[in-house]
Amino acid sequence: MRSNRKILYWLGALLVLVGVVGIGSSDLDGVGDGPGGGQAEYAGGERPAGVPAKAQEARVARVVDGDTVVVDVELPGDIPAGTGLRVRLLEIDTPETVRPGYPVECGGREASKFASDRMPSGSTLYLLADREDKDQYGRYLRYVWNHKGEFFNEQAVEQGYAKVVFYPPNDLYLSRLKRAEAGAREAGKGLWGEVCPLGQ
Repeated sequence: MRSNRKILYWLGALLVLVGVVGIGSSDLDGVGDGPGGGQAEYAGGERPAGVPAKAQEARVARVVDGDTVVVDVELPGDIPAGTGLRVRLLEIDTPETVRPGYPVECGGREASKFASDRMPSGSTLYLLADREDKDQYGRYLRYVWNHKGEFFNEQAVEQGYAKVVFYPPNDLYLSRLKRAEAGAREAGKGLWGEVCPLGQ
């Protein structure tokens, strides 16, 4: 009888031990793999698919117009950490809305709204430099991906809110943007349509 109790005691102890080890190992398995794991809690999380590995993370402070955005940078990279930094989007041009001494150009408000919708204040941006760091006005020259991983420079052209402009020597995505512009022209999208064609 006494030996049976001993066997039951040791079996019970063994089951408790197995349960504790099981809980511990399942907790460890989750670290870095999903919700609550180390990777998921990283500031901003993993960058979206399609964003170049070298692109620098920033936050949208505000959209100035269709091709210019003000950002805040926390972690220094190509752009040093700071707030209120102006970024001019490479290889595209949109109608003017805020140029001193000039009227608001046809389609400018639509292009600005398109930019604001896809780069809302407080959202994450990813910025990639080409050969030139800044323009003559001190703005950082960058290709931009938004928080969804969408290549905004291309989107603006593709939807007809911007035209392609080559600012030598920056040509990393020039061919790709020209293809997007050809498609927008052919389809009569956005500003290539009848209301306010960019071609005029």
